[in-house]
Amino acid sequence: MFARRIIAKHVTGTTALAMLGATAVLTLLQALFTYLSELSQLKHGYNAVQALQYVFWNTPRYLYQILPISALIGSVIGLGTLASNSELVVMRSIGVSLWRIVGWVIRSAMILVILSFALSEWVIPYSNERADGLKRHQTVASLGEVKGYWTREGQRFIYIDYANAEGALRNIQVLDFDDQYRLNTLVNAKTGQFKSDGQWTLNQVNQVKIQQTGNAILDQQTQTAFPFALQPRYVHMVTIDPEDLSPSQLVSFIHYLSEYSQVPKAYQLAFWKKVGMPFSLIALVVVACSFIFGPLRQQSMGFRLVIALFVGLGFYYIQDFLGYASLVYLPSPAWFVFGPIVLILVAGGYLLNRAK
Repeated sequence: MFARRIIAKHVTGTTALAMLGATAVLTLLQALFTYLSELSQLKHGYNAVQALQYVFWNTPRYLYQILPISALIGSVIGLGTLASNSELVVMRSIGVSLWRIVGWVIRSAMILVILSFALSEWVIPYSNERADGLKRHQTVASLGEVKGYWTREGQRFIYIDYANAEGALRNIQVLDFDDQYRLNTLVNAKTGQFKSDGQWTLNQVNQVKIQQTGNAILDQQTQTAFPFALQPRYVHMVTIDPEDLSPSQLVSFIHYLSEYSQVPKAYQLAFWKKVGMPFSLIALVVVACSFIFGPLRQQSMGFRLVIALFVGLGFYYIQDFLGYASLVYLPSPAWFVFGPIVLILVAGGYLLNRAK
């Protein structure tokens, strides 16, 4: 039992170090190529130093995107090193099962799983805003501004000419319809301010109530309380790419949109991609193990790495393509995100079972 623990620690440490090394190298390469690309876009107000800052703030996103491929390449390098030293042969000869070794490699990949969650939840939403602010020459506060925004809350349709993440509104128009979509009430207000959940204060309000007889009654008020489910944080989320939102932000915004009969498929796709990230890592690790124990076990390390790179990129592009296809077709984006994951996991498991 003690010897098995030493072996487990050795396999886990070797593969974990290889994964972290692959992650660092790929991230640095991505950042370097991005910076070289940004240098071709220099102009007045956006110099080389700002381009470097832009790349720096975008680095967490690059890191997050390459984690699955890093897990794949790191597993191939780590296990390949053990195989080259005949350590895997010794492990198998003393009774260590193939799937136990795979489990130790997956344990190493949990470092990247935890890192991916931390990046998506706490780091990327902040860092990407800073990067966008540099590129657009805006402050983070101004990035939370919305101009010309329509939203729906049940039978109520709301147009806001200007809104920001601080809860300030300008030029608001509210149209209330009955169940047959006949206009009941029309409200125009010059300004508005968020007060508490579900409550806003509108100023300089003109409210037109349409009666069943067809007559209209105008009611003018200096200030009035008005119920909106819309919250300033949702206004802020509208200005951000769905893939840059954290999982908790996506859950909150999807719930708000779904509650009022809106179809937030772009946000659902971004959410399921983040949920599927750990499973993508594990699936690619299983495939990497099949390269070492399966049909590629007699090949050189360089050949295995080339195949691993093609598999990783192919997986990434297929999942990306199917994800955007889900915005067109009816099934939930979860089917399109998890489809390639299940497929590659089954393929890796099949190859490993053949190698037993």
